[in-house]
Amino acid sequence: MGKGLVAADINTVRWQDFRGMNSGIVLFYESDSVAALPIREIPESLPSDVVPEPNYETMSFGYFGCKSSKVRNAIAKKKHRYIFLMTKYVGSEIDFTDEYYITGYYRIKQTADVLKVHMRYLNEYSCLGEDKCIAFRADDGAFVKIEDAMKVTPQLLAKWGVSTRITRQSRMELSDETTAELIAYLKSKPNAIAEYIEETKHLSPVIEEDED
Repeated sequence: MGKGLVAADINTVRWQDFRGMNSGIVLFYESDSVAALPIREIPESLPSDVVPEPNYETMSFGYFGCKSSKVRNAIAKKKHRYIFLMTKYVGSEIDFTDEYYITGYYRIKQTADVLKVHMRYLNEYSCLGEDKCIAFRADDGAFVKIEDAMKVTPQLLAKWGVSTRITRQSRMELSDETTAELIAYLKSKPNAIAEYIEETKHLSPVIEEDED
């Protein structure tokens, strides 16, 4: 994660209210290969370069890691209110393996420029040379089990007006109407965020203290 960045520090950042549109964007994250739930990738040991994002424990995105700083800055500039999280499932439920699914969303409430935080605390950061590095906090969001997630099919992409092939680098901007439909779908399923947090904690490695 970094040299000293912990969840408690997130409250020391100067967060500002965000006035966004009702549009959304789909971003990719790596899921874990052990869990049945499509939780984020869990490192085998700590410290690790695996970034704990999306950070559903704090309902934040972009604070604990500095990947894709340009993308986050663009989201803020375009005033997308919603971030949807998509992964290529590699977990233990083999019926869903290697397919892309949208598993959750955030509704952005606040933003903060964490450029100085990243440069001070992270071992690696991509915002060097940038004017700012925007992180997000949500006031609403949900993450669902893989069987309840929305499978991203060619037919669905065509409906959304997306003509490119889906990859880990895909950034799909969604209209207000499509955003509302996707939110309604995810809200119609049981919110498993508490289970995400529990499973992530269960699988996360513990930092061993040095013996004297």
